[in-house]
Amino acid sequence: MKKLAISMMLFLILGALLSCIVEETETVYEDGTYRGTFADLGFIQVNIQFTLEDNIITSAEFRHLRRDDDYHYDAEEEPYRSVVDQYKEALDYLVGKDINAHLEDLYHPENVVKAQVDGYTAATLRTNKIISAIRDALNRGVYSY
Repeated sequence: MKKLAISMMLFLILGALLSCIVEETETVYEDGTYRGTFADLGFIQVNIQFTLEDNIITSAEFRHLRRDDDYHYDAEEEPYRSVVDQYKEALDYLVGKDINAHLEDLYHPENVVKAQVDGYTAATLRTNKIISAIRDALNRGVYSY
């Protein structure tokens, strides 16, 4: 029984050591323009287009931004104008940055969006929608070169 316990302990230690040695490799994405969406209940809420060069986002824009009839990309009235501005600010944050290193920064919108992030605007949910749309685009592959 002691030998089994010692063997198990050595196995666990060896596994821990090997996991420290193995380096995580970052995904290298093909250069080009990508498009992706986030949809809920069959309705597209966020549609994004961005360009990658050497895994750096060189440009990014919303092709579609809407939630029900409350706000949309060209909203002029408050509070919807502020919501749209927060979306744009979160997406603009990624321009000039490595997609592998900074996409997950959007999980903490309070560090990315200068406008007040509060329960009313639900900025955390919005940035999750952006992340989902970007991941959808990356999964689909290059839209155009």
